[in-house]
Amino acid sequence: MILNVGCGGRPYDKACFFGDVRVDVARFPSVMVLMDAHFLGFIDSAFYKIVCFEVLEHLDSPIKALKEFKRVLKAHGEIIISVPNVWYWRRILRALLERRKIFREPPEIDHKQAWDIYEFHNLVNQAGLKIVDVEWLNWYSRKHKLNILDVLLKGIPQIGYTHVIFRLKINR
Repeated sequence: MILNVGCGGRPYDKACFFGDVRVDVARFPSVMVLMDAHFLGFIDSAFYKIVCFEVLEHLDSPIKALKEFKRVLKAHGEIIISVPNVWYWRRILRALLERRKIFREPPEIDHKQAWDIYEFHNLVNQAGLKIVDVEWLNWYSRKHKLNILDVLLKGIPQIGYTHVIFRLKINR
């Protein structure tokens, strides 16, 4: 079975409806069960795959959630997590222009954490997991207009992409 953690809130996104069991802390059309990522009410080793798209950075304790993911994951299962790329060039430029910290998003976004790939590696390692694959991608909002810098910087993953997807396994 596939568990989708934090699947609500994006009705335009088909990924919200991915998975056999879809959980979130709020009620949305895609949500099957109301549940907190910090306290998953499932038996150990219940799922062979867990997906968590754009959720971890909103949690109070990502390490606690990752440990819960590990607990409910089958021995040879995988976890797929996406997070914003903190070094995306537009994010840095906006922070400089607005004279605020790079990691500090506008309050309506409610990001509580941010990691680069090295910090994220340390985080998952502390939870007893390991990164087996990293993929850089661009998820643009509807208001986002592509420009020449987006095209030129696309070849530099650390600054040219909006998000990072990590594939994780249990560290043995």
